Amino acid sequence: MNKKSFEIQFNWVFVLVVGAAILLFFTAVLVKQKDVSETTTKNTILKSIEAIIEGSSVSTDTTNIVNMPNSNIEVSCGRVSLGKASKQYQNLILFAPSSVKGSKLITQTRGFNIPYKSANLLFMTSQQARYILTGNSDFAKEINKSLPKDLGKEFHESIPTTTNQNNYKVKFILFDNLNVNSIDISHFDKMPDLDVTAIKINGDDEKGTIEFFQKDDGLWVSKGNSAYIGEAALLGAIYSDTKELFECNMQNAYNRLELVTDVLKDRTIKLRDDTTIRQECIQIYNNALAQINRIEAATSSFDTTSVNNIASASKDLSLQNKEAQKFSCPLIY
Repeated sequence: MNKKSFEIQFNWVFVLVVGAAILLFFTAVLVKQKDVSETTTKNTILKSIEAIIEGSSVSTDTTNIVNMPNSNIEVSCGRVSLGKASKQYQNLILFAPSSVKGSKLITQTRGFNIPYKSANLLFMTSQQARYILTGNSDFAKEINKSLPKDLGKEFHESIPTTTNQNNYKVKFILFDNLNVNSIDISHFDKMPDLDVTAIKINGDDEKGTIEFFQKDDGLWVSKGNSAYIGEAALLGAIYSDTKELFECNMQNAYNRLELVTDVLKDRTIKLRDDTTIRQECIQIYNNALAQINRIEAATSSFDTTSVNNIASASKDLSLQNKEAQKFSCPLIY
């Protein structure tokens, strides 16, 4: 090889090496910019969710549609995540599917009034999720009306024949002792088992029990029983796709109830011990304190027993509040 040929070959090798290095450099820059952009977008979405959570503490009985970049928000007990970005909350009350996908979120808030308001319950889901409510009772119809009209919901008075409409999640909500095994889920065989769920509700707008179900190899499998107190809590069970997530949020609602109840107890004691108060008022406050103590004691653990105890005490406390009004005593709440 002569010197000229060698120099030409060397120049080509040099150009290839330098070109490859430049290409790798710009590829790395583009990948890094893409990662930074995605991280920024995810953090922005999480901040939007945080604003929704903070806003729910002051807004009751509201429904909103939130537009955001197409995403997959993961919800667990006290945590909201979007990829590697996440936010941990203490005593978070957010009833939602474990995965909320899409570019349109639906949020709803309802007051937790047992019998006095102690918290706002926040519900969140996607327009891409499907909710199939079935029952012919007035209670079933009432719950259907309580859910947002923009929700991907449908209502049937009897077990419907369903088809797969390409929703990423499908949930059946059964009332009136309907049998979950009457639902043909063969059309949903290709969907992950976690994304096809059902609940069976037995109760009324005051309290009741719930059985959770999940698809498992084409069949329904029970995932356990729980309870609800009040219509707002029942809506929480409809939005939640697992028993564990529902009960985590209910325990957090109980924690808020305990705090408010403690404040109410102190106030009632001060009313009772006021030296200017009339005797009939003192008796009303003593009766009320007995029920307030029952509620406070029951908030330590969310279960069927505590639901029954709180529901009973709340009804009695409401009567005492009416008695206070009747005898022109300062109201208990």
